Amino acid sequence: MIKDQLTKGELIAKRDDVTYLFSYGNNQASILYLEARVLSAPMHPDAFLKMGYWEDYTGGVDLEAVIPTLRLETESGELVAINKPNTAPQCFVFRQSPTDQKALFTEIEKGRLRQGWSFAEGLSLLHGKDQFIQAFEQATAQWDAVKQWGTLSRMLNIKSGDYIVVPKQPDAKHFTIMQAKLREDGLGCYDFIEPLKGTNDYRHVIHIDPASIQVVHYEAMYPAVIKRLLKSIAYSSPVNIVRQKGFKEAIHTLMTESEKKELKQAHPLQAKMKEVEKRLYQEWVKEARNLTPIDFEKVVKSFMETNGFTINRGNYYDRLGGDIDLVCTKEVPLYTPFEPSTMEVTYYIQVKKHKGTTGATGVKQLNQMVDHLPRESGKHVQKILLSLADDFSEGCKKLADESEVLLIDGMTFAEMYVKSD
Repeated sequence: MIKDQLTKGELIAKRDDVTYLFSYGNNQASILYLEARVLSAPMHPDAFLKMGYWEDYTGGVDLEAVIPTLRLETESGELVAINKPNTAPQCFVFRQSPTDQKALFTEIEKGRLRQGWSFAEGLSLLHGKDQFIQAFEQATAQWDAVKQWGTLSRMLNIKSGDYIVVPKQPDAKHFTIMQAKLREDGLGCYDFIEPLKGTNDYRHVIHIDPASIQVVHYEAMYPAVIKRLLKSIAYSSPVNIVRQKGFKEAIHTLMTESEKKELKQAHPLQAKMKEVEKRLYQEWVKEARNLTPIDFEKVVKSFMETNGFTINRGNYYDRLGGDIDLVCTKEVPLYTPFEPSTMEVTYYIQVKKHKGTTGATGVKQLNQMVDHLPRESGKHVQKILLSLADDFSEGCKKLADESEVLLIDGMTFAEMYVKSD
């Protein structure tokens, strides 16, 4: 049996408010245990109708919402999900009432994310659309019952591991992120329980993992798409499902890669812009690593020319292991107590298009090559190992320090390159 067959089926009989007979054609039917979200193994409808008392079904269950959540019982008793499990977490935004903000956050810390619009016993979403609307209209005429069902029934689609963002919790300066988990019986994340203490509301509950709770300051450093979306009127309903890829990716990053203590604190604009710069340089390095070694050497050569260096030659080998990718010169200021003057410096540059860590080989190549070059008396030399790597090995750093080789990593060169434009 597959989902397409079920969507064409119908409820034909009722035993009580949580037990129905579901027929999907071809003389096949199953018992629907609504609260458990389980369909029994199929048999002929007459076989079920002979089992105890049944009455005609007259409505009350929203099959469109229920079917995607069902599990099927096989002949061996195994339960199989209708839908293939979705490994990517969904993302929801919950808006809670500011009236009981403190008590509601205490409930979050206990693993219960509560929602309002549940000021009567009969408003459980598990009873289906028709019964919810009927009970809602009996309780109040102040709000549109159909609209409230459409909004609140989204809670039935929340699965274990899904992300939920609650703006203005625990206070107006923060928002809180958490992950849903199954209730104790393992049949779903949604529950309908006793009201919040001191109120006659907030019976709708999504069970959450207390260990996943992450409080974030609105002025902390995180992708701007989060703050922008949380302020959007499009997500002002009590329960919202967010499908924007950038938002979901940003929330996932906060939950898996960020330091919780850092996120709770506000950061000044200057610090935020430094973080933006850092990401810019990281992206530059990433793209530069996609170039061929020859093309990256051309980038370095262009950078040197733009900054006033004279290119003397490139790709200089001694066939004995010595190697220099670029030789250039520049007049640099020389400040004296008497009058300004300059001196010419020759730069020997070894270029590496590495990832991760660069070892000492480049320093050795530079040293061997420069040591064998004839040097005029008084000539000033600067050796440089420039690599797109994130860092240099300890052996490389030690040898570079001993032989006066300047090390420039990928992020440093990216900043130099971007700021030189």
